[in-house]
Amino acid sequence: MTPSPDPRRRLTSDELIAMFVAFLSIGGIFFWATRQTDTGFDFGSLLSSNSQTAPSAGITSPAPEPPRNNAIAPGTSSSASQTLIPIPIPQVEATSAPQPNLQNEIPTNPAPIAVVPSPSPNLPNLVPSPTTPPSPGAAKPITGFTDVPSDFWAGSYIGELSRRNILGGYQDGTFKPNDPITRAQFASLLGKAFGKPKERQSITFSDVPDNYWARSSINDAIQTGFMSGYSEGAFRPDQQIPLYQLQVALASGLKLQSPSPSAQTLAKFKDVSDLPKWAQGKVASAVESGLVTGYPSADQLTPNRVATRADAAALLYQALVKEGRITPTK
Repeated sequence: MTPSPDPRRRLTSDELIAMFVAFLSIGGIFFWATRQTDTGFDFGSLLSSNSQTAPSAGITSPAPEPPRNNAIAPGTSSSASQTLIPIPIPQVEATSAPQPNLQNEIPTNPAPIAVVPSPSPNLPNLVPSPTTPPSPGAAKPITGFTDVPSDFWAGSYIGELSRRNILGGYQDGTFKPNDPITRAQFASLLGKAFGKPKERQSITFSDVPDNYWARSSINDAIQTGFMSGYSEGAFRPDQQIPLYQLQVALASGLKLQSPSPSAQTLAKFKDVSDLPKWAQGKVASAVESGLVTGYPSADQLTPNRVATRADAAALLYQALVKEGRITPTK
């Protein structure tokens, strides 16, 4: 049986040093724990940190603050009798710079970007809707122009000449058949319709400058014998034309023979007295050749009426029929 140790035995120096170190370590740990007031020692936070999910991609959590280590004075000897004694250093409360709140700067669910619609341009209605439905008997345009219906008196003439690119309309899809025609406009139509050889010399007119839009067409109309100027050396390109002058121009350019006597041909017209004497032979030849359509009345010439675009289309159509370039419609 092992004898019990003597309670009165004195502790050795090594044992005393070991006890001193142990108590000193316990005291140091207690002192360190009481100084951690800012962070605390929370077992609950340690347990809950394991159950939290991983941070979202793209958000970096700030690095944990490293534990504050107590400075330990290095020993000067490795002897077992010398013990390293930790020297507590008063800790200075560091004022750390405020860390940016990344979760406030980078929202997990960004708000959608508001799209401001651009204002739509106010475009005109190119095809206006009719306010009332057309009646079943209303004539529909067959010429390609919105203001020339099929029952218009010169509709077939306008349609054929438009198809041959002799006549043209306006950008709004109209032809404006009842608008008056000028001398320059009629000269431009003559060149497109006939293309006759030039037999006369060109004439320089005082009222037709070099940059006038129809200067070339006017020269062609003069050189092919369709038109002439006035005695004072002017052409009067913007002047509206009386109907009889259209008939005289076509009879001259096409070299139509005047009937003899011309008075007998013109006797059936009630207003023959309104026709100038110098133009009676040319107008009679136009009547005999079928160029005069008899609109608006078969027994009237209405020679001094201002010619319209529709009048010009009808006379040009009939002249092309006379030349054999167009087969008349039945």
